[in-house]
Amino acid sequence: MLFLLVCLIFTDVVFRYLLTAPILGVEDTLQMGMVVVIFGCVPFVWRRAEHIVVDLLPEFRFSKARIARNLAVRGLVIAVMGLLAWQAWVSAEDAAFFGNATNMIEIPYQPFYWMIAASACFHVVVTLAEAYLICTGQPVEPLLDSDPADTRY
Repeated sequence: MLFLLVCLIFTDVVFRYLLTAPILGVEDTLQMGMVVVIFGCVPFVWRRAEHIVVDLLPEFRFSKARIARNLAVRGLVIAVMGLLAWQAWVSAEDAAFFGNATNMIEIPYQPFYWMIAASACFHVVVTLAEAYLICTGQPVEPLLDSDPADTRY
């Protein structure tokens, strides 16, 4: 999807500057495409531990304090993503009722709200699984080829 968006932007720029004929509805398509790219990747980026991290809470030496901190962070993520899923669900129903769509080519918002809700729900499931692993004393390791020394537990 990201590759298609890049191709669309490139084509629009070429048409706009060389042919003085921009593609109709590019902005609408890009906005909805970015919703798919961003929210489609959120759970995967979380599991790979490749998101931006700000160290506001200290790294504790005692394992029980570290476990409590990691459970608190995951609890906060579960709450925020659950709230996002609920609001996306409500917004999808509102978008269907009111017929909300983009401005130029009228892409309906409802499927994108459903996609946000599904991604947020999946993120909640992934984070709940991580919290379960933490509670059972198992390390929560990032997926794929991440640094094996980087374990989050």
